[in-house]
Amino acid sequence: MTDPITRLTPEEKLLISLCRLDFSEEQKAEIRDLMNEIKDWDHFVKLANDHGIIALTAHNIRGNGLAGFIQEKTMNLLDNGRMQSMIRNTWLVQRWKEVNKILCDAGIKHVLLKGMALEHTLYGAMGLRQMTDNDILVKKEDALKAWLLLKEYGFQSGIIKSPLHRKIITEIGKHMPTLIKDGYAVEIHHRLFQETEKNTKLDDAIDNAVEITIEGTKAYILNDNIHLNYLKEHNKLHLSLEGSQLRLFLDMELIKPGSAPELPAGFLSNPLNMCLPKQGKNAYRTYFSSLPQGIRFRFLMGDIFPSLKWMKKRYGCGWAKAILYYPLRLGKVVRLL
Repeated sequence: MTDPITRLTPEEKLLISLCRLDFSEEQKAEIRDLMNEIKDWDHFVKLANDHGIIALTAHNIRGNGLAGFIQEKTMNLLDNGRMQSMIRNTWLVQRWKEVNKILCDAGIKHVLLKGMALEHTLYGAMGLRQMTDNDILVKKEDALKAWLLLKEYGFQSGIIKSPLHRKIITEIGKHMPTLIKDGYAVEIHHRLFQETEKNTKLDDAIDNAVEITIEGTKAYILNDNIHLNYLKEHNKLHLSLEGSQLRLFLDMELIKPGSAPELPAGFLSNPLNMCLPKQGKNAYRTYFSSLPQGIRFRFLMGDIFPSLKWMKKRYGCGWAKAILYYPLRLGKVVRLL
């Protein structure tokens, strides 16, 4: 995990140095030296927060006896970030247990993905892997059933992009529309990859998922190879759209050391707005080609002409202004050409 830029700021160097779980004495000494070079601690805290590793940063500084080399005000901010992560992760576990019971009672097996799976394995269930929601994987044949079942228990779905997409909802996208209940969001995935061949192997992956225990409750996660391949593709998607975070690169590195790709130039200083438009265009063409031929036209029309409700939310405006944005949607056709 090395940024191609040879000249990093002290804040960026420190962030990279703290982005791990184990430290040698030599690494601790290097971190102490870096801390003495920091001039803008507020910027460092912002970077740690933007990259989704503020909890990990606080834990590593405290756990390695380095808190004395940092301003008390800054340490308090980092500690507060870690506490918030611990509280949220605990809350997410309790909400997931509700989903788990509903699906298990209906005979639907699901597998945990990303944050929840990694937090309770590689990160040691200490609130270090920050999360905002839960992602689960089910067999494609169970996806709609699971989605409708959770809706019966009070979950509300996000806005479906277009009425044209309703009848092909399990054929487009990698997950069903997000479900939300009392601020808790869960995404039901039935695909993980663009390539159809890789997705055909997911049923076996679910059947042979690794069993773990989360606070006394049985759960399942993917084997390392499949999970790692999914995270790599997921990270590419983020980079092509709205930017990624250092925590995703660390996820990959923890699963298999040396597997994380190089950090894009400028990524450390500006992660959330660091996107690669060319990758986005290529990803859209690849995704469109992966769809069954019989639904491609219907999907494209729904993508170009979403519902007005979706447009208002997408562009954050009223209906009159939202209508003016429709011509921009024709850019989807340009991407395909």
